[in-house]
Parts: sequence; structure tokens; C-alpha cells
Amino acid sequence: MSIAISLSAAHRVIAAASHWYHQPTEPLYLDRVLECHDFIYLAKGQWMITENSTDYLLEEGDVLLLASGHHHYTRLPCAPDTRTMCLHISGEKEDVPGAPHILMLPSLIHARGSAAVKQRFEEIVDGAWRQDRHREERLSALFRLLLFDLADIAEAENNPHAILADQVIRVLRESPHRKVRLAELEQMLNTSDRAINRAVREKTGMTFTQYQTTLKLDMAAQQMRLEPEVGLREIALQFGFYDEFHLSKSFKAHFGISPSDYRKESVRK
Repeated sequence: MSIAISLSAAHRVIAAASHWYHQPTEPLYLDRVLECHDFIYLAKGQWMITENSTDYLLEEGDVLLLASGHHHYTRLPCAPDTRTMCLHISGEKEDVPGAPHILMLPSLIHARGSAAVKQRFEEIVDGAWRQDRHREERLSALFRLLLFDLADIAEAENNPHAILADQVIRVLRESPHRKVRLAELEQMLNTSDRAINRAVREKTGMTFTQYQTTLKLDMAAQQMRLEPEVGLREIALQFGFYDEFHLSKSFKAHFGISPSDYRKESVRK
């Protein structure tokens, strides 16, 4: 099953808390139909939770997204020493599959190993108990970040090459001043050049070499727009080109316009 969350709706964090079940729960510990969405992060232990007639076995690091208006219950006790973090999120009328700006997420997301997801839950639980004049706005912002983190993990589960592509792209973005070589990435990411090229092509439609060059040129163009006073030679060195002549030639081949003319057009706009 899946859950629909509208990115255009203003979802509220109604409640958030951590729970520790030192002893196994009663079999029918949960038996409810909520008017809100229920996001559960299993920090430790094991628990089977059912939505309507679908059983979900949660293990450490899993996230279960239960939709408002559905029957949620447990048929079996949780394991001893189970720990969860639970968020009650307002269900909005826009949360309908097919609606504009809708985000469809699977009900069960294996977020094991994702420090970001765990941190988001901890921040929301902590923030829900704070007396802060910006509490509601802060919680809504953290919830949106959590949604995007979960969407990234769900996408990666459906596409095993997506994680590798994201790792490669992150290295390139963090090293704009130099040319990153495939052999370096092979060793860093413990993979092959073939796997890297395949992953980057699936993600961007370009080979690794093409994407690295395109990324550098896009970064250079952005700096030309934002800081027109910076010299072309300095920009070339910042983004791993031999000199301003190498940058100019590559820039014109990619954008169909010279850097000087590009700057003039940017100023006019």
C-alpha cells in the first residue's frame, strides 16, 4: 500500500513522542481508526502492525506510514525492549492520489542506516515538547524535510543505481575546483567504472565525463551571473579548467555563446 501526502497542504504535527516497550505488548495493543496520519520509526526491536488487512513487519530503522481514516491494529505483541518514535500528522483534504503536487510514498520504507531520517524524527519529537513561539513553523519545516528524505530512500529502493549516482554527484559538487577521475571514484566507492557510468547515465542521461563537464560549466555560468566582477581566469581555476581559454572554448561549445556575451545578456536581464 501507499500513502498520499500533498506538498501544497500545510500539514501540522499534532503530537510526537518516543515510546519504550520494555515488555511485549498485548496482541491487540493498537486498534484504532485515526483522523490523522501516523508516522512510526522503529528505533529498536521488532513489531508487526496491520493497516486494514495488510501486515507490515517493522525491524530496526524501518518507517511505517499509516494513512488517516484507515484501520490500524496489532495482532501480535512487539518484541521485548522495542522502542519507537511516533508522529501524528494532520490529514488534509488535498492528500488524495492524483491531486496536484502529491507525493506518493510506500507505507513501509526500509530506512535502515539513514542517519538523516532518524535525526528528523528525533528533532520533531524534541521540538514538539518545546515552548517556542516558532514551534509550529519549525515542526512543519522539519516534517517537509522528513518527507523528502523518505522519498529519496523510496526512490533508491526502486532504483538500486540511484544511491551510487547520488554519491558520485555529491563528490563532484564538493570538488568543483578539480577534475575527479573515475579511478579515484572506483576506489572511494568500492565499485567499477562501468557501474559509475551506468548509474550516472540513468540519473542524468549523460556519461560520467559529460556530466562532470556540464556540472562545472553550469557552476561557472552561475558565478558569472551572480558575481560579474570576478575575472574569467579566476573562474576557470575555481572550476578545474586549465585557463580562461579552455573555459571559453568549452563554455561556447556547451551554451552556444561566449562567456563575455553571456555576461552581457545576464546584465541586461
